[in-house]
Amino acid sequence: MRWLIRNVRGINKWHKRKELKNYLKNKNISLAGIIETRVKEHNTRSVSHHIAPGWEMFNNYNAAVNGRIWLLWDTNYYSVRVIKAEAQVLHCAVTNIRNDHEYAGSIVYGFNTVEQRKLLWDNLKEIEQMTSIPWVIGGDFNAVLQLQDRMHGNPITKAETQDFSKCIQDMKLSELTWEGDYYTWSNKQGGGDRTWSRIDRMFGNYEWMMQWGHISTVYELPFISDHAPVTLTFNDQHRSRKIPFKFFNIWVEHERFNYEVQQIWEQSFHRQKMQNVWMKLKALRLVLRKLNVEEFKFIRQKIEIAKIELEQVQKSIDTSSSSELLLQEKELIQNLEKWDLIEEGALKQKARAKWIQLGDSNSKYFSAVMKERSQRKQIVELHSSTGSRITDSESIEREIVEFYKSLMGTAAHSLPAIDKRVICMGTKLNQQQRIELCREVTPEEIYEGLCSINNEGSWCGWL
Repeated sequence: MRWLIRNVRGINKWHKRKELKNYLKNKNISLAGIIETRVKEHNTRSVSHHIAPGWEMFNNYNAAVNGRIWLLWDTNYYSVRVIKAEAQVLHCAVTNIRNDHEYAGSIVYGFNTVEQRKLLWDNLKEIEQMTSIPWVIGGDFNAVLQLQDRMHGNPITKAETQDFSKCIQDMKLSELTWEGDYYTWSNKQGGGDRTWSRIDRMFGNYEWMMQWGHISTVYELPFISDHAPVTLTFNDQHRSRKIPFKFFNIWVEHERFNYEVQQIWEQSFHRQKMQNVWMKLKALRLVLRKLNVEEFKFIRQKIEIAKIELEQVQKSIDTSSSSELLLQEKELIQNLEKWDLIEEGALKQKARAKWIQLGDSNSKYFSAVMKERSQRKQIVELHSSTGSRITDSESIEREIVEFYKSLMGTAAHSLPAIDKRVICMGTKLNQQQRIELCREVTPEEIYEGLCSINNEGSWCGWL
């Protein structure tokens, strides 16, 4: 099953209706948010029936004279209940009638001006307060979020990004992973007058990312419009990989860190000391994950905002310098440096590139190392015991499990991966060394071992 959000830039022309109808059919779309139809209200039923025969539809003509947003869905797959219909957003609850999965969805079509969009951000915050199920938000926001979101045209200013950025941070939304061209809109002009922007986006709340975070959005070719259609494909057979907990040293610098740790550590979870320590650490993971989401999740956006703010102040200094502006410039430079170091420290720890010192601004390098390590962890191909080549992830998993299950309970005289004769040719432990390995480990040795681990490799340094 696949969802679609698309700004069609009008479908009154016959050929546009035909293209949209074929697109829904060929892409197996079962729910569609259609933006900027430019269809008069009295024609909505006939046009929607031509595009999607047998489907149900809802719109926001009551909130906007020209009905800026349509929602169409196939009743063979979904039951939809509209909760809120405003001029810039249509919010609904969607139930998959085949497996009872329930989602919240908001289709957005932002107004053209910063002031008009303020109401959109307020609407989304109201919706966020009433939503506790997986929630996806997407559409044409008519707003940019980062400095690189426009190519050519007018330079991006702080005023364009700050409301959008603050809204996303306040609601703790995450942008969905995506494929396709970075820029989702162009003015279709020729030569040097052509402008590209990234104004179509998809976001999910925490519940969405936990359940459906593996789903990627795809930005496809615009064809009949100047906006790229955005599709979302559901795959119920996906088995998400549990992400292991990792401690980031940047947390230690936060003012709430010591307090949060103390609150957990003063509690008693079990009478046995070691079990009690283990349960404290487990409880602390949830607290630290929450701290990370609230304070450190949007580092890149905070850096972009700091750059824009600094640029604006420095331009003002060029025209009319004052002590107040100079002080503001100094504070902004310090703020930018702080977030740059925090980002670089986190990336360095993820990449495990210990031989580069902080301050070298190697964010791109660290990102490349992280990506390379991520690819290296994956098993994309395997040869079975019969010699056949396996590339399917489920078949690879099944082959590995069956291989090790076959070893259990059997006495193998030789192992295909280990040559005992070669092993015996190397250095071996004497009797005294074997005894040393079996003796009890002292608390002093444990403490010394923990302290010897560098800060980038472990989260035990703060103990």
